[in-house]
Order: sequence, then C-alpha cells, then structure tokens
Amino acid sequence: MSYSGNAVKSKRNQIYIGVLIVLFLALTAVAASGLVHIPLLTQLLGTDEAKDLGVEVDPMLFDQMIEENGIDLKSPVSAYQLTSDIQYSDPAPLDITLSSSQLSSYLQATNNEGAIKQIQIKLGDNNEAEMSAYVDLQDHGYDFKGPVYASGRFEKDSDATTRLAIYKAKVGMLPIPGSAEDKGEEAFEDLINSNLAKMPGLNIKTLKIEDGQMHFEGDFPQTMEVV
Repeated sequence: MSYSGNAVKSKRNQIYIGVLIVLFLALTAVAASGLVHIPLLTQLLGTDEAKDLGVEVDPMLFDQMIEENGIDLKSPVSAYQLTSDIQYSDPAPLDITLSSSQLSSYLQATNNEGAIKQIQIKLGDNNEAEMSAYVDLQDHGYDFKGPVYASGRFEKDSDATTRLAIYKAKVGMLPIPGSAEDKGEEAFEDLINSNLAKMPGLNIKTLKIEDGQMHFEGDFPQTMEVV
C-alpha cells in the first residue's frame, strides 16, 4: 500500500474514533440526566435512582411520630400522597420537632407509591434544606421521569402558607436551566400551599429549620382521610 493510502486509512480511523467518542459523550449526557435508561451506563452514573443524601429512613420512625402526636390516618398510609385528595378534621394544637430521618421516613411512607418516590430531606440551618427524589410524572400528563435534586429555603409565608426558594436544582447529574428551575419552584410551592389550603383552621405560628431539625408550632388537623 502506498504512503497516500496509509494516510487515507489513518484519517478514516481518526474520524471513526472521533464519531465513537462523540457518540459516547452524547450517550453519557443522556444517561447523566436520568431521563433515559441506558443499560450499564445509567447504573454506572447512578442516575437510575434518587441521590442518596445519607439520611436514614425507618418506617418505625414514622409509626412512632404518628402515635406520639395523636394523628389519626383513616386511610392506608400509601394513599397519602402530595397529589391525593385528602379530607382533614378541624385542627388541634400541635408542637412538633422533626429530624431529617423522621421527616424523610414520613414522606417515604406516604409517597413511595405515587409520583414522587425515594424522598430524602436533609435539614440544615436558617430554614435551608436539601431534597432528593425520583419523580415520575408520566401518569399526570408530563413526559418526565428521573432523579431530581434541589437545595434551597423553606419557610413560613403567612399563617396558612409557606414560601419556597430553590438555590440549585439538578435532573440526574445535569443542572436544570434557570427558567425551568423557576417554573419548578413555583409549581412545587403551589402544590404545597394548595394542600395546606384544604386544612380548615390551619394556623402556622412557627415554622423553622435550624440545627438539622424542623420545628412546627400551631394548629394542625389531627385526622386525615383520603376521599
């Protein structure tokens, strides 16, 4: 083979290798989002499940919290999800302090069969917290399925509403663009407050996150039933 023939072959090999590298990077970016499952690569990147924040989750913590605070759940625990239609009783005074483990155990016990699964909340200071979850909105008309992470601020807005500010958000390993992050912040805040609006006589006197704990004091329903 002539020198020119070797040069052409070498050039083709370089192009072929370049295409493979671009294809690999493209697949890695897709797998990193967690929105598309690519065998082995998705598992390797850890985007087939929610990010582990190191918060211990134990169903016993949920049962203990419910019992100690006299909360009566009339329906099966798995029926209580953020998107469920829940009927609440009139409120009673409640003063409760929850750790990250207690809050995460509650949210997993009541949501793991719904659109938001594997929820972990890591509470910090100054009303700041981190959250991770695996979100599947396909049954709700949205083409979205994947692990989500967010950090931000959660605090009292009024006697019956809360305010949410997201500082950072990711889908899988990829940052969410600012405009989408703002829409997600607004939608999640509306979802929380729409649930709070269903509670007759709700009164939030105190809602603080400090020293890795959430403290609520006020009037809160004692009985809940999914309708």
